[in-house]
Amino acid sequence: MTQEAAQESLVAVVQDSEENPAKDKYALLEEVLQKGRFFEVLEAKRAQKAKSKEDFFVVVKPNISMMLRRSDVGVYTDPFLVIHLLRLLLARGYTNLAVVESQNLYGNWFLNRSVPSVAARCGYLGFEAAQQGRAPLPAQIRVTGGGVDALVPLVDLTDEPVEKDFGREVGCAQVGKTWVEADFRISFCKMKTHFYSYYTLAVKNIYGCLPLQDKVSHYHCKRLVGLWTAHCIKALPVDWAVVDGFTAADGILGVKIKAVCNRPHTLIAGNDLLAVDHFGATLMNIKPEKSVLYQHLARISPPKPYRVEGAAKPLKAWRNTLYILVWLCQVIESSAWLMTYSGSLATGGYDSCFPHKSTNRGLFKRLLFFLTVPINILLDLGYLKLRFRQWLFARRLARERQLAPLLGQHPFLAGELNSLDSSDISRLAIILLSTRINGPVDFSGHYLIINNSPVAFEAGLSTANIAASALINYCLEQGIELKSLGEQLAALQNRKPNLFGRSRPWCHS
Repeated sequence: MTQEAAQESLVAVVQDSEENPAKDKYALLEEVLQKGRFFEVLEAKRAQKAKSKEDFFVVVKPNISMMLRRSDVGVYTDPFLVIHLLRLLLARGYTNLAVVESQNLYGNWFLNRSVPSVAARCGYLGFEAAQQGRAPLPAQIRVTGGGVDALVPLVDLTDEPVEKDFGREVGCAQVGKTWVEADFRISFCKMKTHFYSYYTLAVKNIYGCLPLQDKVSHYHCKRLVGLWTAHCIKALPVDWAVVDGFTAADGILGVKIKAVCNRPHTLIAGNDLLAVDHFGATLMNIKPEKSVLYQHLARISPPKPYRVEGAAKPLKAWRNTLYILVWLCQVIESSAWLMTYSGSLATGGYDSCFPHKSTNRGLFKRLLFFLTVPINILLDLGYLKLRFRQWLFARRLARERQLAPLLGQHPFLAGELNSLDSSDISRLAIILLSTRINGPVDFSGHYLIINNSPVAFEAGLSTANIAASALINYCLEQGIELKSLGEQLAALQNRKPNLFGRSRPWCHS
């Protein structure tokens, strides 16, 4: 690969039809990396650094900390796509890897909000950690399947701030140590709307490398979000960006909540953050320059022309946030009190793994929290749609007790099935009927670990993989014969093919 080609701004995109998806998301990730020449860019940077693959330090920054409810899969980077990227790197011999994230404002209101705990709940650290929302320390992501088996460190940047001189305009600021030390930096972001910057893609994701937890007090109140993020990117260049748009969150509060997620089945990647954001924002039907973070980075690193490899249509039925809301956020940005309480109104729900802090149990703060329910419903009517679909599914499933008596006897099983679509049910039934499972099942990304061996389970949503593990482990705990459950699921699929739906469009389990 020539030096000129390595420096070329290239945006790769792959997009599958939501109505008739031809590939799973893991195949889409591999395709977008191939179109964007990811491994060629990686090799060119390694040659420039003159390091072996074992010493070349690759760091991935996904969006993790915005997850409050695991079921809102449109809000945070798909953990199993991140693990698959790690798997691809390991298979190529790159063994010096890390995944990083910093804590955020949710820590002002909720307990247990360290990065390892949140990542555990997302599904990065296996089944037990996902159920409890707690991570063993040091936190390590097990990456197995596809011919690899390794542990990758998961780093909380909030625990390792170091001073970095960003130059005369900004001066010294704190950045996560691991991010500073990386040889190759990857922004693996989520496609979603944002009420502060209109949208959040690859550039906004790097804001999470600024380590301090109370980001309102330390960054927003000083109006430094765009400036410091831009200078962080200039001082510590990001070599690659991947946009997870397989699921996405639109609407007024897409950055935080999405009861019914948008499923554009789109992945974008490239070696130029501004180019990736420009193309991604265009697909979202919004001018890229509207983002304050894009503006700051474009001012100090002017955008270059780029070419697109692949084709994608603008996202249908995509709803962007309102101008008045963005304007209001920027007006009140310097007030920590107003920003904190406005944020508490939009926390988006509740997860038992992240209980409220005792300091948030006063009458006024409780009132603010409970106001999130009607506000969420008013701002996202999909919440009512979701609940109706879940209720309807439960009623339909209850009518099939003759075909599947186990589901009637064990409500837990019926509840977990709500996370699986028709193809997921077929995969699970095959595993239950063809495999003698001798002990508890774990997972590493989309591989179920059965009898200490990885078995691929390419579900559309990471929550489906977690639900499949929960179903199997529940049966083992209760002494339920797995073959019987497999037979009943297969019978439901054969006689009631429309019961589970071809592709569930919602997120909640």
